[in-house]
Amino acid sequence: MSRGRRVIGRAVPLLALSLVVALLAGCGTKVQNVDPSTEGYVSGRWNDSDARATSEELIQDCLTRPWLPEFRGGNDGADPRIVVGEIQNLTSEHISKEVFMNEIERVLTNSGAVRFVADPGIRDALLDEVLWQRDMAKGEGVAPDVERGVTGADFMLTGTITSIADQVKGNAIVYYQVDLSLTDLRNWEKVWYGSAKRKHLVEGSKIRF
Repeated sequence: MSRGRRVIGRAVPLLALSLVVALLAGCGTKVQNVDPSTEGYVSGRWNDSDARATSEELIQDCLTRPWLPEFRGGNDGADPRIVVGEIQNLTSEHISKEVFMNEIERVLTNSGAVRFVADPGIRDALLDEVLWQRDMAKGEGVAPDVERGVTGADFMLTGTITSIADQVKGNAIVYYQVDLSLTDLRNWEKVWYGSAKRKHLVEGSKIRF
């Protein structure tokens, strides 16, 4: 075999490898950083945009209702303490309740109109800290006012997320409804009930809603 043929023989595999690398590079995943508050959808399912929009709508409505000034009027102007309870997902989708609950807690806390009480999921850790501080206070390791204890909630916020889907082949209209209610823990009276709705028009989807 001549030297020219040997060079060509070596070049062919290298050329093939270069073509494969170029093709893989062309098919690579592209990622862009976008504003987290940007509303957007890929699948058409419930996402963080819906959680953010419904929580803001509902909590703003909740804080403008008569129960709030009535509570303050009967408690020397004090702000009520609220805890977020169970939010049930009654849809056929996997919805992160934690994301939705976090959005509710964010809006409640940042409103400045109420005081927020930690949810049950972290109370054990908080109680351990309180007990530790009490032990430390005996040896004057922390301020003695830790013995004043922990104040409970006045109201509990609970709710549900439901959906209805009307689908033909790849096209669908998905209707979501979020219902929240606020219950007075002193007498179990519901002092507020709110509902927020979202509707998605999905075209050309391969997902079954």
